[in-house]
Amino acid sequence: MNKKQRRQVLAEVYAERERLLPLRGQASRTTIEMVRSSAGSVREPEMVPYLNLAYLLGVKRGLGEDALMAFALSLANWAVAAVAEVARCTERTVEQVVDVYETAIMAAGAELAEEEKVPLDEKTLREDFLNDEFLEGED
Repeated sequence: MNKKQRRQVLAEVYAERERLLPLRGQASRTTIEMVRSSAGSVREPEMVPYLNLAYLLGVKRGLGEDALMAFALSLANWAVAAVAEVARCTERTVEQVVDVYETAIMAAGAELAEEEKVPLDEKTLREDFLNDEFLEGED
């Protein structure tokens, strides 16, 4: 990427950040709700991706693309801060912490047999794992 392209990208990033800034408070609250809900389900790790996806779809369908983008930015910021904190507390580098999680995720994916990769249906998600506020506006 040359200097002119880099400036264009930075200008676009700055403009998008300014445009999404009014959504920051709502995105942060949604992030906190999602983290609390999903982290509470770590005893059932196979459910965490479904819960997270339900939050993302709920934001997208209920609040729109801009709110989804603000939520994604909030999640990314939280992830970076959490990884940096884990690294600090465990006296590891950020790269070492990321490597541990990357290895665990790859191993978990490799361990799943094809028959275990059966997706959950929406009824199961609604009844067992989500409260209806996540799925509002979806009908």
